[in-house]
Amino acid sequence: MPLCVAARLDYHSPMKIVTAAVLAALIAAAAPAFAANSFSDQLKKLSPLQQRATLRRAVLDEGKYCRRIGPVAYQGPYKNLEMWTVQCDRDAAYAAFIGQDGSVQVRPCADLASLKLPTCRLPKPAPARK
Repeated sequence: MPLCVAARLDYHSPMKIVTAAVLAALIAAAAPAFAANSFSDQLKKLSPLQQRATLRRAVLDEGKYCRRIGPVAYQGPYKNLEMWTVQCDRDAAYAAFIGQDGSVQVRPCADLASLKLPTCRLPKPAPARK
């Protein structure tokens, strides 16, 4: 048998396949996973009205403008935070980052690119009532 064929057969031996599978499992287990964020999870369970009121309070607590709240939406995880988007009147739009300890950081959507944060994907506003 040629040497290259013998080496190829040895490479695919069952022991090496098992070893590779075990190493892959260990690497996957060591990869950081997103931890649960109970505060964001609680916010997801609230009614849309309660979500808007809660996030408006977070915006106001940060000293930002939001006289009338529009749609809010969960955008997704970012590092160890959960990102929500908030629309207010006068075209004010914010990203609210909720920490695992319940802390909230609010940033204007217009500033996110310069801060190297994910851009806001704002929901479409509800049609105006007639």
